Amino acid sequence: MARLAGAGYCIAPRLRTVPKVMRAFLWIIAVTVVTLLVTSLVAYPAYLLAHDINASWKFHRVASRIAMLIALVGVIAVARRYRLGNRKALGFSLPVGEYLRTASACFLAGVATMLPMLGLMFAAHLRLAQQDVAFDAAFLARLALQSVAGGIAVALIEETFFRGFLHTAVERERGPATAVVAVSLLFGVLHFIGKARVPGTEFEWSSGFVWLGESLRLLAHPAAILDSFLAYVAVGAVLGMVRAWMGHTAGCIGLHAGWVAAMLVVRESTFANTAAPLAFLQGSFDGFVGWLVCGWTIVIGLAFLALKRRGLAFAHATAQGIPRAS
Repeated sequence: MARLAGAGYCIAPRLRTVPKVMRAFLWIIAVTVVTLLVTSLVAYPAYLLAHDINASWKFHRVASRIAMLIALVGVIAVARRYRLGNRKALGFSLPVGEYLRTASACFLAGVATMLPMLGLMFAAHLRLAQQDVAFDAAFLARLALQSVAGGIAVALIEETFFRGFLHTAVERERGPATAVVAVSLLFGVLHFIGKARVPGTEFEWSSGFVWLGESLRLLAHPAAILDSFLAYVAVGAVLGMVRAWMGHTAGCIGLHAGWVAAMLVVRESTFANTAAPLAFLQGSFDGFVGWLVCGWTIVIGLAFLALKRRGLAFAHATAQGIPRAS
């Protein structure tokens, strides 16, 4: 008995040291896979029902809406199972006023950090002004409002899910560093899923699997999207570091919204110059997010890490009563 007790005493600590599995994160990956498979199975009958209501609805749009609904149900189930549906888990723990002030300041920071990169784009003639656009006050005002609204909408949805829900889920079990890396990789991958267009007007049961193949088409040729993928991963990593440092999503929502708003202003008023000598720096995926965006995002990330370390070191020195170096 003593030996058994001793063995048990030795085994228990070992069991406690087994690394925790990122359960909620893995469930989200499972939800993604199930969503794609179920959608491919039910897309055709759903399209027939939708077509009776409105004949103008496209097959791929019906399939995409079904996928969104299935994914939403799955995410809600995972959130309830792992208690990730509260304000703190989603990154909204700050009081409303403080949250909005922080997000607004970071929005301006996001726009400001995009300006040097956009300047490089124009200096290298990577973007040219659209010839059929009248750049008057009305157009510029409408463009600014639409871009800001679009940036806020994209950032609110994506950051609540990735840097709120998912980051919290991984950070609880594996720590902030793993959360930043894992969520950033998934952030990059999911940007290339679902960009599907099913050709033709005659559809059948197999059309759902055609939609599935089209949804995964970009991932089947990784070399063609490598620049854009790494850019999205870098963006996700910077936003993840901001989330881990601040402990909430106000900063990453503001930064993300500022980046997207600045990008939309340029994309809606210019076009990619594929004849430019440095055209390869533009994204092969969308003509914008590519090597230049990737490189500039890495610069922003390194600057953030340097400032963060310096700021924390100064705070620590102040707390210890060490005078500030002049």
